[in-house]
Amino acid sequence: MVRSLFAKILLWSVTAQLLTVGTILYLVTFYLPESQEAVDNAFKLYAETAVTLYERFGPEALDKFLARSGESTLLRLKLSTSTPDTDCIPSNDEVTGILAQGQTGSYCLTITAKSWDLPASPDTRRMRLLITVILELLCCAGLSYTIARYLSRPISELRRTATRLAKGDLSARVGSRFARRKDEAADLVREFDQMAERVVSLIEAQRRLISDVSHEIKSPLARLTMALNLARRDAEQHAPKQFTRMQNEIDSISHLVGELLTLASLNAATGRPLNEPFDLAEAMGEVVTDIAFESPQRAADLAYSRPDAAMLVRGDRKLLARAINNVVRNAVFYTPPGAAIDMTCSVTPEGRVHVSIVDQGPGVPEAALPHLFEPFYRVDDARNRQTGGTGIGLAICRRAIELHDGMITASNVAPHGLAVVIDLPQA
Repeated sequence: MVRSLFAKILLWSVTAQLLTVGTILYLVTFYLPESQEAVDNAFKLYAETAVTLYERFGPEALDKFLARSGESTLLRLKLSTSTPDTDCIPSNDEVTGILAQGQTGSYCLTITAKSWDLPASPDTRRMRLLITVILELLCCAGLSYTIARYLSRPISELRRTATRLAKGDLSARVGSRFARRKDEAADLVREFDQMAERVVSLIEAQRRLISDVSHEIKSPLARLTMALNLARRDAEQHAPKQFTRMQNEIDSISHLVGELLTLASLNAATGRPLNEPFDLAEAMGEVVTDIAFESPQRAADLAYSRPDAAMLVRGDRKLLARAINNVVRNAVFYTPPGAAIDMTCSVTPEGRVHVSIVDQGPGVPEAALPHLFEPFYRVDDARNRQTGGTGIGLAICRRAIELHDGMITASNVAPHGLAVVIDLPQA
Protein backbone atom coordinates (compact mmCIF):
# COMPACT_ATOMS: atom_id res chain seq x y z
CA MET A 1 0.00 0.00 0.00
CA VAL A 2 1.37 3.38 -1.08
CA ARG A 3 1.68 5.72 1.93
CA SER A 4 3.75 8.56 0.48
CA LEU A 5 1.76 11.57 -0.70
CA PHE A 6 4.32 12.20 -3.42
CA ALA A 7 3.97 8.62 -4.69
CA LYS A 8 0.17 8.84 -4.63
CA ILE A 9 0.05 12.08 -6.61
CA LEU A 10 2.62 10.76 -9.08
CA LEU A 11 0.73 7.48 -9.49
CA TRP A 12 -2.64 9.17 -9.98
CA SER A 13 -1.26 11.68 -12.47
CA VAL A 14 0.62 9.08 -14.52
CA THR A 15 -2.38 6.73 -14.50
CA ALA A 16 -4.75 9.45 -15.72
CA GLN A 17 -2.42 10.47 -18.52
CA LEU A 18 -1.71 6.88 -19.51
CA LEU A 19 -5.44 6.21 -19.75
CA THR A 20 -5.84 9.27 -21.95
CA VAL A 21 -2.95 8.33 -24.22
CA GLY A 22 -4.06 4.69 -24.30
CA THR A 23 -7.56 5.68 -25.33
CA ILE A 24 -6.22 7.88 -28.13
CA LEU A 25 -3.88 5.11 -29.28
CA TYR A 26 -6.72 2.59 -29.30
CA LEU A 27 -8.94 4.88 -31.36
CA VAL A 28 -6.13 5.59 -33.80
CA THR A 29 -5.33 1.89 -34.11
CA PHE A 30 -9.00 1.03 -34.54
CA TYR A 31 -9.65 3.58 -37.26
CA LEU A 32 -6.24 3.49 -38.95
CA PRO A 33 -6.95 0.48 -41.22
CA GLU A 34 -10.16 2.10 -42.48
CA SER A 35 -8.32 5.38 -43.09
CA GLN A 36 -5.54 3.58 -44.93
CA GLU A 37 -8.11 1.75 -47.05
CA ALA A 38 -9.80 5.05 -47.93
CA VAL A 39 -6.42 6.52 -48.97
CA ASP A 40 -5.65 3.46 -51.10
CA ASN A 41 -9.07 3.70 -52.81
CA ALA A 42 -8.50 7.40 -53.50
CA PHE A 43 -5.10 6.68 -55.09
CA LYS A 44 -6.61 3.87 -57.12
CA LEU A 45 -9.31 6.24 -58.37
CA TYR A 46 -6.56 8.71 -59.30
CA ALA A 47 -4.82 5.95 -61.25
CA GLU A 48 -7.93 4.83 -63.13
CA THR A 49 -8.85 8.44 -63.96
CA ALA A 50 -5.33 9.15 -65.20
CA VAL A 51 -5.34 6.03 -67.42
CA THR A 52 -8.74 6.95 -68.89
CA LEU A 53 -7.62 10.50 -69.68
CA TYR A 54 -4.41 9.24 -71.27
CA GLU A 55 -6.13 6.72 -73.49
CA ARG A 56 -8.94 9.03 -74.59
CA PHE A 57 -7.39 12.51 -74.74
CA GLY A 58 -3.67 11.91 -74.95
CA PRO A 59 -0.58 12.95 -72.95
CA GLU A 60 -1.50 16.65 -72.73
CA ALA A 61 -4.74 15.97 -70.84
CA LEU A 62 -2.88 13.55 -68.57
CA ASP A 63 -0.16 16.11 -67.80
CA LYS A 64 -2.72 18.77 -66.90
CA PHE A 65 -4.63 16.35 -64.62
CA LEU A 66 -1.49 15.16 -62.85
CA ALA A 67 -0.12 18.70 -62.41
CA ARG A 68 -3.41 20.06 -61.05
CA SER A 69 -3.87 17.08 -58.70
CA GLY A 70 -0.24 17.37 -57.50
CA GLU A 71 -0.69 21.02 -56.58
CA SER A 72 -3.79 20.27 -54.46
CA THR A 73 -2.29 17.23 -52.66
CA LEU A 74 1.43 18.26 -52.37
CA LEU A 75 2.29 15.08 -54.28
CA ARG A 76 4.06 14.30 -57.51
CA LEU A 77 1.95 11.95 -59.65
CA LYS A 78 3.53 10.12 -62.58
CA LEU A 79 1.90 7.56 -64.89
CA SER A 80 4.12 5.06 -66.68
CA THR A 81 3.48 1.87 -68.63
CA SER A 82 3.84 -1.51 -66.96
CA THR A 83 3.48 -5.15 -67.87
CA PRO A 84 0.55 -7.11 -66.38
CA ASP A 85 2.81 -9.71 -64.77
CA THR A 86 5.04 -7.12 -63.06
CA ASP A 87 4.26 -5.53 -59.66
CA CYS A 88 4.17 -1.77 -59.46
CA ILE A 89 7.19 -1.31 -57.16
CA PRO A 90 8.18 2.32 -56.52
CA SER A 91 11.71 3.51 -55.94
CA ASN A 92 13.05 4.50 -52.50
CA ASP A 93 12.06 8.17 -52.75
CA GLU A 94 8.45 7.43 -53.71
CA VAL A 95 5.53 6.99 -51.38
CA THR A 96 3.73 4.18 -53.14
CA GLY A 97 2.79 2.79 -56.50
CA ILE A 98 -0.70 1.93 -57.81
CA LEU A 99 -1.17 -0.59 -60.65
CA ALA A 100 -4.10 0.28 -63.01
CA GLN A 101 -5.45 -1.65 -66.00
CA GLY A 102 -6.39 0.24 -69.17
CA GLN A 103 -7.89 -0.78 -72.50
CA THR A 104 -4.54 -0.77 -74.25
CA GLY A 105 -2.32 -2.07 -71.46
CA SER A 106 -1.22 -1.85 -67.83
CA TYR A 107 -0.01 1.36 -66.18
CA CYS A 108 1.70 2.26 -62.90
CA LEU A 109 0.91 5.47 -61.05
CA THR A 110 3.83 6.42 -58.79
CA ILE A 111 3.25 8.93 -55.99
CA THR A 112 6.13 10.97 -54.53
CA ALA A 113 5.86 13.34 -51.55
CA LYS A 114 6.88 16.95 -52.20
CA SER A 115 7.38 17.72 -48.49
CA TRP A 116 9.12 15.82 -45.72
CA ASP A 117 6.16 16.73 -43.48
CA LEU A 118 4.17 13.97 -45.13
CA PRO A 119 4.85 10.32 -44.28
CA ALA A 120 6.75 8.39 -46.87
CA SER A 121 4.91 5.06 -46.43
CA PRO A 122 2.37 3.30 -44.15
CA ASP A 123 5.23 1.70 -42.19
CA THR A 124 6.86 5.11 -41.75
CA ARG A 125 3.56 6.56 -40.57
CA ARG A 126 3.22 3.80 -37.97
CA MET A 127 6.82 4.30 -36.82
CA ARG A 128 6.32 8.04 -36.44
CA LEU A 129 3.09 7.40 -34.54
CA LEU A 130 4.94 5.04 -32.18
CA ILE A 131 7.71 7.59 -31.58
CA THR A 132 5.09 10.25 -30.92
CA VAL A 133 3.37 8.02 -28.36
CA ILE A 134 6.68 7.27 -26.59
CA LEU A 135 7.55 10.97 -26.43
CA GLU A 136 4.06 11.68 -25.13
CA LEU A 137 4.51 9.09 -22.36
CA LEU A 138 7.86 10.58 -21.38
CA CYS A 139 6.35 14.06 -21.26
CA CYS A 140 3.47 12.72 -19.15
CA ALA A 141 5.91 11.12 -16.68
CA GLY A 142 8.01 14.30 -16.42
CA LEU A 143 4.97 16.51 -15.98
CA SER A 144 3.50 14.13 -13.39
CA TYR A 145 6.76 14.10 -11.41
CA THR A 146 6.92 17.89 -11.42
CA ILE A 147 3.31 18.25 -10.27
CA ALA A 148 3.68 15.59 -7.56
CA ARG A 149 6.91 17.11 -6.28
CA TYR A 150 5.44 20.60 -6.23
CA LEU A 151 2.33 19.53 -4.29
CA SER A 152 3.96 17.13 -1.79
CA ARG A 153 7.20 18.98 -0.98
CA PRO A 154 5.67 21.31 1.67
CA ILE A 155 4.08 18.34 3.42
CA SER A 156 7.39 16.44 3.40
CA GLU A 157 9.24 19.44 4.83
CA LEU A 158 6.58 19.86 7.51
CA ARG A 159 6.88 16.19 8.46
CA ARG A 160 10.68 16.34 8.77
CA THR A 161 10.51 19.53 10.84
CA ALA A 162 7.78 18.14 13.10
CA THR A 163 9.90 15.00 13.67
CA ARG A 164 12.88 17.13 14.71
CA LEU A 165 10.69 19.14 17.08
CA ALA A 166 9.29 15.94 18.59
CA LYS A 167 12.85 14.72 19.24
CA GLY A 168 13.66 17.89 21.18
CA ASP A 169 15.28 20.07 18.50
CA LEU A 170 13.52 23.32 19.33
CA SER A 171 15.39 25.20 16.61
CA ALA A 172 13.73 23.17 13.82
CA ARG A 173 11.84 25.36 11.35
CA VAL A 174 10.72 24.98 7.77
CA GLY A 175 12.06 28.47 7.14
CA SER A 176 11.71 30.63 4.07
CA ARG A 177 11.96 27.85 1.48
CA PHE A 178 8.37 28.49 0.39
CA ALA A 179 8.32 32.27 0.84
CA ARG A 180 7.55 32.86 -2.84
CA ARG A 181 4.64 30.45 -2.95
CA LYS A 182 1.18 31.95 -2.46
CA ASP A 183 -1.03 28.90 -1.91
CA GLU A 184 -2.58 26.98 0.98
CA ALA A 185 0.47 24.76 1.44
CA ALA A 186 2.79 27.74 1.84
CA ASP A 187 0.34 29.34 4.30
CA LEU A 188 0.33 26.10 6.31
CA VAL A 189 4.15 26.13 6.44
CA ARG A 190 4.25 29.73 7.68
CA GLU A 191 1.58 29.06 10.30
CA PHE A 192 3.48 25.97 11.45
CA ASP A 193 6.63 28.04 11.99
CA GLN A 194 4.62 30.60 13.95
CA MET A 195 3.13 27.83 16.09
CA ALA A 196 6.61 26.37 16.69
CA GLU A 197 7.90 29.76 17.81
CA ARG A 198 5.02 30.10 20.26
CA VAL A 199 5.49 26.59 21.65
CA VAL A 200 9.24 27.11 22.07
CA SER A 201 8.69 30.41 23.90
CA LEU A 202 6.28 28.69 26.30
CA ILE A 203 8.68 25.81 26.90
CA GLU A 204 11.59 28.16 27.49
CA ALA A 205 9.50 30.21 29.91
CA GLN A 206 8.58 27.07 31.82
CA ARG A 207 12.22 25.96 31.99
CA ARG A 208 13.38 29.36 33.19
CA LEU A 209 10.66 29.37 35.82
CA ILE A 210 11.67 25.94 37.17
CA SER A 211 15.35 26.83 37.14
CA ASP A 212 14.88 30.27 38.72
CA VAL A 213 12.56 29.01 41.42
CA SER A 214 14.91 26.14 42.23
CA HIS A 215 17.88 28.48 42.55
CA GLU A 216 15.90 30.93 44.65
CA ILE A 217 14.81 28.16 47.04
CA LYS A 218 18.32 26.80 47.55
CA SER A 219 19.59 29.79 49.54
CA PRO A 220 16.66 29.95 52.03
CA LEU A 221 16.91 26.18 52.45
CA ALA A 222 20.60 26.42 53.28
CA ARG A 223 19.94 29.15 55.83
CA LEU A 224 17.00 27.19 57.26
CA THR A 225 19.13 24.08 57.62
CA MET A 226 21.84 26.03 59.41
CA ALA A 227 19.30 27.61 61.77
CA LEU A 228 17.75 24.20 62.47
CA ASN A 229 21.11 22.71 63.33
CA LEU A 230 21.80 25.55 65.76
CA ALA A 231 18.39 25.13 67.32
CA ARG A 232 18.81 21.37 67.67
CA ARG A 233 22.11 21.87 69.44
CA ASP A 234 20.48 24.06 72.09
CA ALA A 235 16.94 22.67 72.45
CA GLU A 236 16.61 19.24 70.82
CA GLN A 237 16.16 17.52 74.20
CA HIS A 238 12.87 19.41 74.70
CA ALA A 239 11.23 18.30 71.36
CA PRO A 240 13.35 15.67 69.57
CA LYS A 241 10.48 14.35 67.39
CA GLN A 242 9.59 17.80 66.13
CA PHE A 243 13.20 18.57 65.23
CA THR A 244 13.50 15.24 63.41
CA ARG A 245 10.30 15.97 61.51
CA MET A 246 11.55 19.41 60.47
CA GLN A 247 14.84 17.93 59.32
CA ASN A 248 13.02 15.33 57.20
CA GLU A 249 10.87 17.98 55.57
CA ILE A 250 13.91 20.12 54.80
CA ASP A 251 15.64 17.08 53.30
CA SER A 252 12.58 16.37 51.13
CA ILE A 253 12.48 19.94 49.85
CA SER A 254 16.22 19.87 49.22
CA HIS A 255 15.84 16.63 47.25
CA LEU A 256 12.99 18.14 45.23
CA VAL A 257 15.07 21.23 44.44
CA GLY A 258 17.97 19.03 43.37
CA GLU A 259 15.71 17.04 41.05
CA LEU A 260 14.29 20.23 39.57
CA LEU A 261 17.75 21.63 38.91
CA THR A 262 18.81 18.34 37.31
CA LEU A 263 15.75 18.36 35.05
CA ALA A 264 16.32 22.00 34.12
CA SER A 265 19.97 21.32 33.26
CA LEU A 266 19.00 18.29 31.14
CA ASN A 267 16.35 20.29 29.28
CA ALA A 268 18.99 22.91 28.45
CA ALA A 269 21.58 20.29 27.42
CA THR A 270 20.67 19.94 23.74
CA GLY A 271 24.27 20.65 22.68
CA ARG A 272 25.88 18.53 25.38
CA PRO A 273 28.74 16.32 24.08
CA LEU A 274 27.82 12.65 24.52
CA ASN A 275 30.62 10.82 22.72
CA GLU A 276 32.23 8.70 25.42
CA PRO A 277 31.93 4.97 24.56
CA PHE A 278 31.29 2.64 27.50
CA ASP A 279 29.76 -0.72 28.39
CA LEU A 280 26.16 -0.16 29.42
CA ALA A 281 25.86 -3.70 30.79
CA GLU A 282 28.75 -2.99 33.17
CA ALA A 283 27.21 0.31 34.28
CA MET A 284 23.88 -1.45 34.84
CA GLY A 285 25.64 -4.10 36.96
CA GLU A 286 27.18 -1.39 39.12
CA VAL A 287 23.74 0.15 39.69
CA VAL A 288 22.33 -3.20 40.80
CA THR A 289 25.33 -3.75 43.12
CA ASP A 290 24.87 -0.34 44.75
CA ILE A 291 21.16 -0.90 45.36
CA ALA A 292 21.82 -4.37 46.76
CA PHE A 293 24.43 -2.92 49.12
CA GLU A 294 22.07 -0.20 50.34
CA SER A 295 19.12 -2.62 50.72
CA PRO A 296 20.63 -6.05 51.50
CA GLN A 297 17.21 -7.45 52.37
CA ARG A 298 16.20 -6.96 48.68
CA ALA A 299 19.43 -8.15 47.09
CA ALA A 300 17.98 -11.60 46.34
CA ASP A 301 15.08 -9.99 44.46
CA LEU A 302 17.35 -8.27 41.91
CA ALA A 303 17.57 -10.79 39.06
CA TYR A 304 20.21 -9.46 36.68
CA SER A 305 22.33 -11.67 34.43
CA ARG A 306 25.09 -9.62 32.93
CA PRO A 307 25.72 -10.57 29.27
CA ASP A 308 29.11 -11.96 28.29
CA ALA A 309 29.56 -9.50 25.42
CA ALA A 310 29.99 -5.77 25.97
CA MET A 311 26.94 -3.58 25.26
CA LEU A 312 28.74 -0.52 23.94
CA VAL A 313 26.93 2.80 23.70
CA ARG A 314 28.11 6.39 23.38
CA GLY A 315 27.22 9.05 25.89
CA ASP A 316 27.46 10.20 29.48
CA ARG A 317 28.04 7.12 31.66
CA LYS A 318 26.94 8.79 34.91
CA LEU A 319 23.82 10.24 33.34
CA LEU A 320 22.63 6.93 31.87
CA ALA A 321 23.54 5.09 35.07
CA ARG A 322 21.40 7.56 37.01
CA ALA A 323 18.48 7.00 34.65
CA ILE A 324 18.70 3.22 35.08
CA ASN A 325 19.15 3.68 38.82
CA ASN A 326 15.89 5.67 39.05
CA VAL A 327 13.96 2.98 37.16
CA VAL A 328 15.39 0.11 39.25
CA ARG A 329 14.73 1.90 42.55
CA ASN A 330 11.20 2.61 41.38
CA ALA A 331 10.74 -1.11 40.63
CA VAL A 332 12.17 -2.10 44.02
CA PHE A 333 9.84 0.28 45.84
CA TYR A 334 6.65 -1.08 44.24
CA THR A 335 7.60 -4.77 44.16
CA PRO A 336 6.72 -6.66 47.34
CA PRO A 337 9.60 -8.40 49.18
CA GLY A 338 10.33 -11.86 47.83
CA ALA A 339 9.13 -11.06 44.28
CA ALA A 340 11.78 -10.97 41.57
CA ILE A 341 12.70 -7.93 39.51
CA ASP A 342 13.95 -9.19 36.14
CA MET A 343 16.59 -7.07 34.39
CA THR A 344 18.19 -7.79 31.00
CA CYS A 345 20.58 -6.01 28.65
CA SER A 346 20.89 -7.26 25.07
CA VAL A 347 21.40 -6.21 21.45
CA THR A 348 18.45 -6.29 19.04
CA PRO A 349 18.71 -7.53 15.41
CA GLU A 350 18.52 -3.86 14.37
CA GLY A 351 21.80 -3.18 16.21
CA ARG A 352 20.40 -1.30 19.22
CA VAL A 353 20.99 -1.89 22.92
CA HIS A 354 17.82 -3.06 24.66
CA VAL A 355 17.44 -2.71 28.45
CA SER A 356 14.39 -4.26 30.11
CA ILE A 357 13.37 -3.87 33.79
CA VAL A 358 10.23 -5.81 34.78
CA ASP A 359 8.81 -5.58 38.30
CA GLN A 360 5.90 -7.37 39.99
CA GLY A 361 4.23 -4.33 41.46
CA PRO A 362 0.63 -3.17 41.05
CA GLY A 363 1.25 -1.70 37.59
CA VAL A 364 -0.49 1.46 36.38
CA PRO A 365 -3.77 2.15 34.55
CA GLU A 366 -3.46 1.94 30.78
CA ALA A 367 -4.56 5.56 30.40
CA ALA A 368 -1.66 6.68 32.60
CA LEU A 369 1.12 4.91 30.66
CA PRO A 370 1.69 7.72 28.09
CA HIS A 371 2.05 10.28 30.92
CA LEU A 372 4.24 8.23 33.24
CA PHE A 373 7.44 10.08 32.26
CA GLU A 374 6.02 13.58 32.55
CA PRO A 375 7.25 15.84 35.40
CA PHE A 376 5.10 15.80 38.56
CA TYR A 377 2.70 13.23 37.09
CA ARG A 378 1.38 10.79 39.68
CA VAL A 379 -0.86 7.76 39.43
CA ASP A 380 -3.36 7.78 42.28
CA ASP A 381 -3.79 4.02 42.41
CA ALA A 382 -0.13 3.12 42.74
CA ARG A 383 1.87 6.28 43.37
CA ASN A 384 0.63 8.90 45.81
CA ARG A 385 2.25 11.52 47.92
CA GLN A 386 2.67 9.16 50.85
CA THR A 387 5.43 7.33 48.96
CA GLY A 388 7.75 10.28 49.36
CA GLY A 389 8.60 10.54 45.66
CA THR A 390 8.91 13.85 43.86
CA GLY A 391 7.35 12.80 40.57
CA ILE A 392 10.45 13.96 38.67
CA GLY A 393 12.66 10.86 38.68
CA LEU A 394 11.08 9.21 35.62
CA ALA A 395 11.00 12.57 33.79
CA ILE A 396 14.77 12.82 34.35
CA CYS A 397 15.10 9.27 32.98
CA ARG A 398 13.24 10.12 29.79
CA ARG A 399 15.20 13.32 29.17
CA ALA A 400 18.52 11.56 29.78
CA ILE A 401 17.58 8.79 27.34
CA GLU A 402 16.39 11.29 24.71
CA LEU A 403 19.71 13.15 24.91
CA HIS A 404 21.33 9.87 23.82
CA ASP A 405 18.95 9.47 20.83
CA GLY A 406 17.15 6.70 22.70
CA MET A 407 13.63 5.94 23.79
CA ILE A 408 12.05 4.77 27.05
CA THR A 409 8.60 3.16 27.24
CA ALA A 410 6.47 1.48 29.89
CA SER A 411 3.81 -1.21 29.63
CA ASN A 412 1.84 -3.42 31.97
CA VAL A 413 2.61 -7.14 32.16
CA ALA A 414 0.35 -10.02 33.12
CA PRO A 415 -0.80 -10.87 35.73
CA HIS A 416 0.55 -7.71 37.37
CA GLY A 417 3.63 -5.56 37.14
CA LEU A 418 5.27 -2.89 35.02
CA ALA A 419 7.88 -3.33 32.29
CA VAL A 420 10.16 -0.40 31.47
CA VAL A 421 12.17 -0.72 28.26
CA ILE A 422 15.11 1.50 27.34
CA ASP A 423 16.29 1.46 23.72
CA LEU A 424 19.63 3.09 22.80
CA PRO A 425 21.77 3.16 19.64
CA GLN A 426 24.74 0.82 19.81
CA ALA A 427 28.22 2.31 19.48
